[in-house]
Amino acid sequence: MSVLATIKSVLGVRPKEPELISVVLHFRQPRQLTEGTVRGAVTRAWGRDVLEDQNEHVVTKQTVSFVKFDGMVLHLTNSARPYCPPQYLEQALAQFPHERQKAVAREHKAFLTIDLLNPKNPSRSVKDKCYRRMASLAAELLDDDCLGIYIPETGYLRPYDRDVYRALKSDSPVREIEKGA
Repeated sequence: MSVLATIKSVLGVRPKEPELISVVLHFRQPRQLTEGTVRGAVTRAWGRDVLEDQNEHVVTKQTVSFVKFDGMVLHLTNSARPYCPPQYLEQALAQFPHERQKAVAREHKAFLTIDLLNPKNPSRSVKDKCYRRMASLAAELLDDDCLGIYIPETGYLRPYDRDVYRALKSDSPVREIEKGA
Protein backbone atom coordinates (compact mmCIF):
# COMPACT_ATOMS: atom_id res chain seq x y z
CA MET A 1 0.00 0.00 0.00
CA SER A 2 1.41 3.40 -0.94
CA VAL A 3 1.90 6.13 1.65
CA LEU A 4 -0.91 8.19 0.13
CA ALA A 5 -3.23 5.16 0.16
CA THR A 6 -2.31 4.48 3.80
CA ILE A 7 -3.05 8.08 4.81
CA LYS A 8 -6.36 8.03 2.96
CA SER A 9 -7.26 4.74 4.62
CA VAL A 10 -6.49 6.10 8.11
CA LEU A 11 -8.53 9.24 7.39
CA GLY A 12 -11.41 7.14 6.09
CA VAL A 13 -11.15 8.49 2.54
CA ARG A 14 -12.23 5.80 0.14
CA PRO A 15 -10.85 5.72 -3.37
CA LYS A 16 -13.40 6.57 -6.01
CA GLU A 17 -14.71 3.40 -7.53
CA PRO A 18 -14.97 3.29 -11.31
CA GLU A 19 -18.41 4.00 -12.72
CA LEU A 20 -20.59 0.93 -13.13
CA ILE A 21 -21.41 0.67 -16.81
CA SER A 22 -24.46 -1.51 -16.70
CA VAL A 23 -28.06 -2.00 -17.82
CA VAL A 24 -30.43 -3.73 -15.39
CA LEU A 25 -33.78 -5.26 -16.34
CA HIS A 26 -36.28 -5.73 -13.49
CA PHE A 27 -38.73 -8.64 -13.92
CA ARG A 28 -41.90 -9.83 -12.20
CA GLN A 29 -40.68 -13.44 -12.13
CA PRO A 30 -37.33 -15.26 -12.44
CA ARG A 31 -36.45 -16.36 -15.93
CA GLN A 32 -34.38 -19.04 -17.57
CA LEU A 33 -31.33 -17.76 -19.40
CA THR A 34 -29.59 -20.40 -21.51
CA GLU A 35 -26.59 -20.13 -23.75
CA GLY A 36 -28.96 -20.45 -26.70
CA THR A 37 -31.12 -17.59 -25.41
CA VAL A 38 -28.08 -15.33 -25.03
CA ARG A 39 -26.60 -16.34 -28.38
CA GLY A 40 -29.93 -15.69 -30.12
CA ALA A 41 -30.21 -12.28 -28.45
CA VAL A 42 -26.65 -11.43 -29.55
CA THR A 43 -27.46 -12.34 -33.14
CA ARG A 44 -30.68 -10.29 -33.17
CA ALA A 45 -29.09 -7.33 -31.36
CA TRP A 46 -25.83 -7.08 -33.25
CA GLY A 47 -26.66 -8.62 -36.62
CA ARG A 48 -24.45 -11.69 -36.41
CA ASP A 49 -23.48 -14.60 -34.19
CA VAL A 50 -20.19 -14.67 -32.30
CA LEU A 51 -17.20 -15.68 -34.38
CA GLU A 52 -15.38 -18.30 -32.34
CA ASP A 53 -12.49 -18.39 -34.85
CA GLN A 54 -11.96 -14.70 -33.91
CA ASN A 55 -11.99 -15.48 -30.17
CA GLU A 56 -15.60 -14.39 -29.61
CA HIS A 57 -17.69 -16.49 -27.25
CA VAL A 58 -20.92 -16.88 -25.31
CA VAL A 59 -20.59 -18.92 -22.12
CA THR A 60 -23.46 -19.55 -19.71
CA LYS A 61 -23.17 -21.38 -16.40
CA GLN A 62 -26.24 -21.42 -14.14
CA THR A 63 -27.09 -17.74 -13.45
CA VAL A 64 -24.02 -16.14 -15.06
CA SER A 65 -23.15 -15.55 -18.71
CA PHE A 66 -20.16 -13.99 -20.40
CA VAL A 67 -20.20 -12.56 -23.89
CA LYS A 68 -16.97 -11.71 -25.68
CA PHE A 69 -17.73 -9.87 -28.90
CA ASP A 70 -15.76 -7.43 -31.06
CA GLY A 71 -13.27 -6.56 -28.28
CA MET A 72 -15.98 -6.10 -25.64
CA VAL A 73 -16.60 -8.42 -22.69
CA LEU A 74 -19.98 -8.43 -20.96
CA HIS A 75 -21.02 -10.16 -17.76
CA LEU A 76 -24.71 -11.06 -17.46
CA THR A 77 -26.17 -11.95 -14.07
CA ASN A 78 -29.62 -13.54 -14.02
CA SER A 79 -30.96 -13.44 -10.47
CA ALA A 80 -34.15 -14.80 -8.91
CA ARG A 81 -34.18 -12.14 -6.18
CA PRO A 82 -34.78 -8.38 -6.01
CA TYR A 83 -32.00 -6.10 -7.24
CA CYS A 84 -32.11 -4.05 -4.06
CA PRO A 85 -31.74 -6.07 -0.84
CA PRO A 86 -34.80 -5.63 1.43
CA GLN A 87 -32.81 -3.84 4.16
CA TYR A 88 -31.95 -1.05 1.67
CA LEU A 89 -35.32 -0.79 -0.06
CA GLU A 90 -36.57 2.32 1.78
CA GLN A 91 -33.29 4.12 1.06
CA ALA A 92 -33.56 3.14 -2.61
CA LEU A 93 -37.20 4.25 -2.84
CA ALA A 94 -36.22 7.71 -1.60
CA GLN A 95 -34.08 8.15 -4.74
CA PHE A 96 -37.04 7.81 -7.09
CA PRO A 97 -39.35 10.81 -7.46
CA HIS A 98 -42.17 9.06 -9.36
CA GLU A 99 -44.58 6.50 -7.92
CA ARG A 100 -44.22 4.25 -11.00
CA GLN A 101 -40.45 4.05 -10.37
CA LYS A 102 -41.06 3.15 -6.73
CA ALA A 103 -43.54 0.47 -7.81
CA VAL A 104 -40.89 -1.17 -10.02
CA ALA A 105 -38.40 -1.20 -7.13
CA ARG A 106 -40.99 -2.67 -4.75
CA GLU A 107 -42.68 -5.20 -7.04
CA HIS A 108 -39.93 -6.86 -9.08
CA LYS A 109 -38.87 -10.36 -7.98
CA ALA A 110 -35.94 -10.94 -10.34
CA PHE A 111 -33.39 -9.03 -12.37
CA LEU A 112 -30.91 -9.38 -15.21
CA THR A 113 -27.81 -7.20 -15.32
CA ILE A 114 -25.60 -6.61 -18.33
CA ASP A 115 -22.28 -5.28 -17.03
CA LEU A 116 -19.32 -4.07 -19.07
CA LEU A 117 -16.10 -5.82 -17.99
CA ASN A 118 -13.90 -4.75 -20.87
CA PRO A 119 -12.82 -2.26 -22.04
CA LYS A 120 -12.01 -0.83 -18.63
CA ASN A 121 -12.30 2.95 -18.18
CA PRO A 122 -13.45 3.59 -21.75
CA SER A 123 -13.39 7.02 -23.32
CA ARG A 124 -16.77 8.75 -23.72
CA SER A 125 -17.13 7.66 -27.36
CA VAL A 126 -16.22 4.04 -26.57
CA LYS A 127 -18.55 4.05 -23.56
CA ASP A 128 -21.39 5.33 -25.76
CA LYS A 129 -20.70 2.51 -28.25
CA CYS A 130 -20.70 -0.04 -25.39
CA TYR A 131 -23.98 1.32 -24.03
CA ARG A 132 -25.52 1.03 -27.52
CA ARG A 133 -24.42 -2.62 -27.69
CA MET A 134 -25.53 -3.41 -24.12
CA ALA A 135 -28.90 -1.68 -24.50
CA SER A 136 -29.54 -3.39 -27.84
CA LEU A 137 -28.82 -6.75 -26.20
CA ALA A 138 -31.12 -5.83 -23.29
CA ALA A 139 -33.88 -5.00 -25.79
CA GLU A 140 -33.64 -8.53 -27.18
CA LEU A 141 -33.91 -10.03 -23.69
CA LEU A 142 -36.95 -8.13 -22.45
CA ASP A 143 -40.62 -8.97 -22.70
CA ASP A 144 -43.91 -7.95 -21.09
CA ASP A 145 -42.75 -9.50 -17.80
CA CYS A 146 -40.25 -6.63 -17.53
CA LEU A 147 -41.24 -3.95 -15.02
CA GLY A 148 -38.43 -1.48 -15.66
CA ILE A 149 -34.91 -0.67 -16.84
CA TYR A 150 -32.31 0.80 -14.49
CA ILE A 151 -29.07 2.55 -15.49
CA PRO A 152 -26.79 2.42 -12.39
CA GLU A 153 -24.35 5.05 -13.70
CA THR A 154 -27.08 7.70 -13.82
CA GLY A 155 -29.37 6.24 -11.15
CA TYR A 156 -32.35 6.44 -13.50
CA LEU A 157 -35.10 3.80 -13.37
CA ARG A 158 -37.59 3.77 -16.24
CA PRO A 159 -40.79 1.81 -15.82
CA TYR A 160 -41.54 -0.50 -18.74
CA ASP A 161 -43.76 1.00 -21.43
CA ARG A 162 -44.45 0.47 -25.11
CA ASP A 163 -41.50 2.72 -26.10
CA VAL A 164 -38.78 1.00 -24.05
CA TYR A 165 -37.70 -1.32 -26.87
CA ARG A 166 -37.27 1.63 -29.25
CA ALA A 167 -35.33 3.58 -26.60
CA LEU A 168 -32.97 0.66 -25.99
CA LYS A 169 -32.36 0.24 -29.73
CA SER A 170 -31.66 3.95 -30.32
CA ASP A 171 -28.30 5.60 -31.01
CA SER A 172 -28.42 7.23 -27.54
CA PRO A 173 -30.10 4.63 -25.34
CA VAL A 174 -29.18 6.14 -21.95
CA ARG A 175 -30.63 9.51 -22.97
CA GLU A 176 -33.71 7.89 -24.50
CA ILE A 177 -34.32 5.70 -21.45
CA GLU A 178 -34.18 8.81 -19.26
CA LYS A 179 -36.82 10.55 -21.40
CA GLY A 180 -39.43 8.06 -20.22
CA ALA A 181 -41.23 8.52 -16.92
